[in-house]
Amino acid sequence: MFSFRKAAIAAVAVLALGATIASGEEDKAEKVGADGSSQEQSEFNVGDTVKLGDWQVKVYGVEDPYVSSNEFMAPSPGNRHVVVDAEVTNGSDKPQVVSSVMCFELRDDTNRSYDIAITDGGKSLDGEIAAGAARRGNLAYEVPEAAKNLQLQFKCDLLGSGSAMINLS
Repeated sequence: MFSFRKAAIAAVAVLALGATIASGEEDKAEKVGADGSSQEQSEFNVGDTVKLGDWQVKVYGVEDPYVSSNEFMAPSPGNRHVVVDAEVTNGSDKPQVVSSVMCFELRDDTNRSYDIAITDGGKSLDGEIAAGAARRGNLAYEVPEAAKNLQLQFKCDLLGSGSAMINLS
């Protein structure tokens, strides 16, 4: 007799196996040329269109430091705000959600990472993107004044591995 407990254990085992197989796949970051061709690279620059799995990301510009006109949105003493203008394209055949917190990380040349900050630096990048569509917005970070050689790491496939590093300097 097949019990509910056995069915639950079997379901968990199948899900774990699927996650293990999916996590073994590594997405290779590629620079997309104007003609649609792509070439694998390890680092990218502002203005490059980067393909990673079903996603494409492009950084259009960086405002560093970003100075708010709202005095209540100023960074903490000794810090500065950095705002990144980016666009993400969903290359899959189904809607996907992009999250600035889950898909992006800002790093400096000492390998310190920085979280998303709240500023008045424009429209957020977060939200659902239809299949084949794109979404453009800003990513804001608060970093120490001394932070140098900033890079934006993009990784939006939670089950896959691989990421793209975009030099912001």
